[in-house]
Amino acid sequence: MARFGVEGIRNFRHACAAGMANLGDFTYTFNRCNGVDSKLRSANHSRYFYWGNTDCWETDIRDVDQGGDDVHWVDNVDIFWIETHGNRTSNGEVALLYDSASVEWYTVSSKWQLGEKWFAEWVMAYSCLTVDRNKVGGLWNMFAGLHIYCGAYDVMYDGLTTDECGEDVGDDLIDGDTVSESWIGGVSDWWVDNHPITVCVGDAQTWNDGAIQWERSFLNRDHLWGHGNVEPDLPPQRQACILWQWAEG
Repeated sequence: MARFGVEGIRNFRHACAAGMANLGDFTYTFNRCNGVDSKLRSANHSRYFYWGNTDCWETDIRDVDQGGDDVHWVDNVDIFWIETHGNRTSNGEVALLYDSASVEWYTVSSKWQLGEKWFAEWVMAYSCLTVDRNKVGGLWNMFAGLHIYCGAYDVMYDGLTTDECGEDVGDDLIDGDTVSESWIGGVSDWWVDNHPITVCVGDAQTWNDGAIQWERSFLNRDHLWGHGNVEPDLPPQRQACILWQWAEG
């Protein structure tokens, strides 16, 4: 079974007061975070941590070689769910906002190396704009064994009809859908158009000189532990391509 971690940031008054952002608070952060937490625990998966607001620190995901503490947190769980304001850098890297003055206000994925020596296989970020479909290669740095990054290429909505997205993702994961299907289907909504995307790396055989063998990819083969197949880690020296799937709904 899987070990998981959750971080939810609903309020951003400290970051705004420091001039680091001019963004509003959320309303349904903990509806979504509680939903995925409850569903995974109902299937006997083990919650390792659940942090909220200023208890969420960007060092939790920053690589230890970059001065972070991922070895004890995000890279010490199989699946990590985070909700906060998101964006991307001009190079296509993920940027996620925190509200704690004790560390950096933003984490940038150029400082992530997930799955390097530890556990992390799937990261799910319910945050806007973290993937630029024209610069997906900017995410490559995070894949040090990580299987899939689940994010958004445009807006993700905080609204009454999206309050169950975490529960829906958790439901799909424990029902045996792939991780990619669970993210894309689970965060889709009947009222607003969310913009989910999933990104993974593949080996030379998957790349197949550009004639991609999609059936070999993490996107098509990875399930949550205990609910289907999980592919072996792909170390950086064997990574030959980066692949993505997206939807609007």
